[in-house]
Amino acid sequence: MVLLRLAFKNARARFSHYLAYVLACALAITIFFSFNVMATTAKFLPAVAQQQRVRFALLTTSFFIVLFMAAFMLYANLFFMQQRHQEIGLFNLLGVTRWRIGLLFFLENLLLGLVSLVLGLLLGILLSKLLAMLLLRLLDITLATTLLFSWAAVGQTTSIFLVLVVILAVMDASLVYRHRLAELFRQKPPATSHISIWHYLGGGIGLLLLGYAYWSAQNYSSVVHHYLFFGSTAFMVLPLLILVAVLVGTYLFYQASLSLILQLLRRHKRFSYHGLRLVTLANLAQRLKRNGSISWLVTILTAITLTILGSMTILYAGTQSVLNDEQPVALTVEKQLSAPVKKALVQARIPIRTTQTARLKVVSARFKLRSALALNYGAYVGPISVIRLTDYHAMQQIQPDLPALTLTEQQSVLLIRQVSNAGQASHQGRLAIQLNTPQIKKLAVKQISHVFPYGSSNYVGETGLVVSDQTYQRLAADAQTQPLAFDFAHTAKSERVSKHLAKNYGQREWQFQPTTNKANFANLHFQQLMHPVTENNANYSLPLLNVRYPRVHDLRTLFGLDAYITGFVSLIFIMATGSIIMLKQLAEAAENRSQYALLAKLGLGRHAVRQAIYSQTVVTFLLPVGLGLVNAYFALHILNVWLNQLDLTFAYIIGLVYLVVYTGYCWLTANAYYKLVQQK
Repeated sequence: MVLLRLAFKNARARFSHYLAYVLACALAITIFFSFNVMATTAKFLPAVAQQQRVRFALLTTSFFIVLFMAAFMLYANLFFMQQRHQEIGLFNLLGVTRWRIGLLFFLENLLLGLVSLVLGLLLGILLSKLLAMLLLRLLDITLATTLLFSWAAVGQTTSIFLVLVVILAVMDASLVYRHRLAELFRQKPPATSHISIWHYLGGGIGLLLLGYAYWSAQNYSSVVHHYLFFGSTAFMVLPLLILVAVLVGTYLFYQASLSLILQLLRRHKRFSYHGLRLVTLANLAQRLKRNGSISWLVTILTAITLTILGSMTILYAGTQSVLNDEQPVALTVEKQLSAPVKKALVQARIPIRTTQTARLKVVSARFKLRSALALNYGAYVGPISVIRLTDYHAMQQIQPDLPALTLTEQQSVLLIRQVSNAGQASHQGRLAIQLNTPQIKKLAVKQISHVFPYGSSNYVGETGLVVSDQTYQRLAADAQTQPLAFDFAHTAKSERVSKHLAKNYGQREWQFQPTTNKANFANLHFQQLMHPVTENNANYSLPLLNVRYPRVHDLRTLFGLDAYITGFVSLIFIMATGSIIMLKQLAEAAENRSQYALLAKLGLGRHAVRQAIYSQTVVTFLLPVGLGLVNAYFALHILNVWLNQLDLTFAYIIGLVYLVVYTGYCWLTANAYYKLVQQK
């Protein structure tokens, strides 16, 4: 009973030190419980489309949350024990047995674990409805929700985190038996700031490696040309080399380059002999020396997290680009199916704003694009759908984003999908299309466009050609198609009707069978078949009906689930890594209290002390995050080159939010640090 009271007293006295740790654990428990209660509540998931996929995603994420929190709790507990070595030694000197000391620490950790568990469960129960509503909102689902609760989720959350707490408490108690009394009172040697030849060598290499990595990533399209001796894998080998350079360069930056930079600043008298800058630089050198490994780890983890989040937004933009390429209008249907489709729309009272039709000729063609990555995957041999300029302009009524065109009889515009031709060079030079028709053998390509009238899903091989009306009349077609476009608003009813039409007619398709092997281009023609044939590598199919709005809904669902999961996992990561840095800074505050007390006796004002503490904390806290942001930017830049310069705005917003959250953590840490050094 005495040990329990003492454990409670110690936990309460040190609760300010444990607060960040408790909050991080409570947040993880809240998210773990909420994910599990959504996955196990019978009334929630059955009302959600793709419920099995959502359940699997929630449960899988919960598993990784447990793994991450186990690693975080292990590190934090080892850190707490290192800070209390002298306290353990003092208990030994007072005659307390090691068994009782171990039991005392076991009870303290158990109390902290119970506080985190109870707080996390209470927040999870209270916030479960809000988190469920957020998930439904991101999935674009309208569903009335109530307060979610599941005894199974409570039991699973309690058992898993109690097991973690007990295991860590036993490990902490066992550490008491591993140290001799003399070791417990031994002071850590202060981190030396001596600059050796290693700092000059390692620091210089670290800066050179980072410079090489950043320059190569920023100029990826041109630098990859120098690695063509790797063959077709050059575009992958260079990012791997950049990754190794970043990992090694960042480590050397923290271990050597920073010490060298700070030493040079201290030797610059005009800069360092001003206020407390000399003391600040000395303390900063010691902090960064002690925290070099953890700063490197936070930098790498920050870069990985932001790269994953940014990649998710890039992939969403890429998928949106694919949808806009394939089906930019509400519905397109082959002319022969237009009557039943129009009848279904009229019966459902879907207001049709306008319709438009065109006749596309299918001919054999070949061309080769220049790649910005110097790779040879831009060659195309196969069927191509040709649309005349008049029909192209007529479609601008439904697709106002179609660029205005003027063409001569010898010119054409090549239509290709943006994402499927990743790495395409912006300047193609004198590009020409070879046609296998007796009347016209070659057309010059005036420009390349990614905007297809009617959508690329209505073009054989998802490749098209816009030609003048005179050229179109002269072309002898292997086959012809006639898409009809319907333009109507996106509503719940129109989406439901579109889905029904896709179910009834979406499996019907044209089949385009080659008459000869592709290698013999002179004899290559394509025969159009109404009924499906056995597919092989030389066959091309074309759906008779394509719809947009159900695919828009599926895309929102996919992105919403990914954004929901990665957002909460990133929040746990921010709390955990921020707590680790905060704990280390507050531990150093207790060690440096005597130093600041001496400066106060020498007449140094509180404003100067606060300014010195804030400047040290900002560098220690935000440097790893800032460097992680830089690393993530260059990683995303390479990915964006592969995907033809998609919109990165949302990725930049995520990085900004990340920086703002860490800035808040930095401010809280600096305030707590200042209060600790001012205590008498």
